[in-house]
Amino acid sequence: MGTSEEENLPGKADVVIVGAGIAALALAVELQKKGISTILLERQRSPEGIPRGLTFQPNGLAVLERLGALGRAREVGSASQILEVKSWEGEVLLEADYSLLDHPQNYLLTANATELERLLVYVAEQAGAQVLWGTSFQEIVLNAGRAEGVVYESEGVRDEIRAPVVVGADGPQSHVRTSLGVEVKTKKYPDSFLVGLVGPVPGLEGRARQYQHPGKMLGIMPSGPEATYLFHCVGPRSFDSVKKEGLGSFRAEVVQAAPEMADAFTGVEAWTKMAYFTPSFIQVNKWVGNGIALLGDSAHTFHPHAGQGVNLALEDAVVLAEVIEKCKIAGDFSQTALLEYQTQRKVRADVIGKHANYTVTYALSDNWLIKRLNRRALRKLNKDKKLQKKALEITAGIFEKKPGLVTLAKIGGILP
Repeated sequence: MGTSEEENLPGKADVVIVGAGIAALALAVELQKKGISTILLERQRSPEGIPRGLTFQPNGLAVLERLGALGRAREVGSASQILEVKSWEGEVLLEADYSLLDHPQNYLLTANATELERLLVYVAEQAGAQVLWGTSFQEIVLNAGRAEGVVYESEGVRDEIRAPVVVGADGPQSHVRTSLGVEVKTKKYPDSFLVGLVGPVPGLEGRARQYQHPGKMLGIMPSGPEATYLFHCVGPRSFDSVKKEGLGSFRAEVVQAAPEMADAFTGVEAWTKMAYFTPSFIQVNKWVGNGIALLGDSAHTFHPHAGQGVNLALEDAVVLAEVIEKCKIAGDFSQTALLEYQTQRKVRADVIGKHANYTVTYALSDNWLIKRLNRRALRKLNKDKKLQKKALEITAGIFEKKPGLVTLAKIGGILP
């Protein structure tokens, strides 16, 4: 890369990334390592969001290691090798053992997302990337249908960054995706969730736990030395109606399923530590355009029950960086040249998205037959270690080839 004065001006880069979440920062680190200059635009004024837990699966942990961030992530988070699934009555239905996996990171890691974002901002800036905080993306600068940069606004002033590649890492409601004009299929789930960080829970060391019951779901995962990540299905209720019922009522609801949570709410005085969201399954038919690529949630959003959103996005970032490097060498940032990224990544996103849709629909169903099948499937996975390993490979995002229908049916308990 040349080092002329003009190239070092803030208004010019090889790649401009809209959004500075975890996947965007990972992409910036990977690009900078390859000598590809990167500017990130982020609407927030700093990486201080609502404290929220984030679970990394083996495929995402491998990327954190590659970025040089795994050691620190392990310090601020908690590793679990066992994922335990219990009924609402406390019966253990499944103990999924991540040590069955042939992978250097054969565990789950849950950490405070804000801590990890801060860490990756530091790594990205050390590598030479620039983050422009408090800036909002306005539009893509196009020339003959090809992206040449973006217009953004900062403190009421419009400005422009010239770049041959624009990456949309701006989430499920991506504005970059809108300007790409692609076909988007969205399925909104009927159930909403409250997530947040509460105090430590005794006896959870080294294991993540999930309670399942028709129409209900509760996940608790150790998340750093003094915190537990809570993931609770509140059904069709709105955040306002849950708030009206009061924090005491919410705590009672959680403790009813998980008595071990009784003291975890001691430090939780307000709803500010809780976030409410309604998951959706978003499928995007096209991830790239001329000089444009979508990353993470803007390319694929699926139910967090799969625990794969951020992990797949991290893997996407590594592949996208490699494809952009090839494009830069060839001097070709056309849709055709960028398509290699979509070809390599979309099939995995499709498999995991469908798997997440299938398992969550199953887990939350009120239908008596599905309930029985679901219980049977979990108990079967508990006994059959070979099948459990296959199911875990999908959950962990490390399956080699697309699993066949028979395998999926066995995992789902439809076939004996």
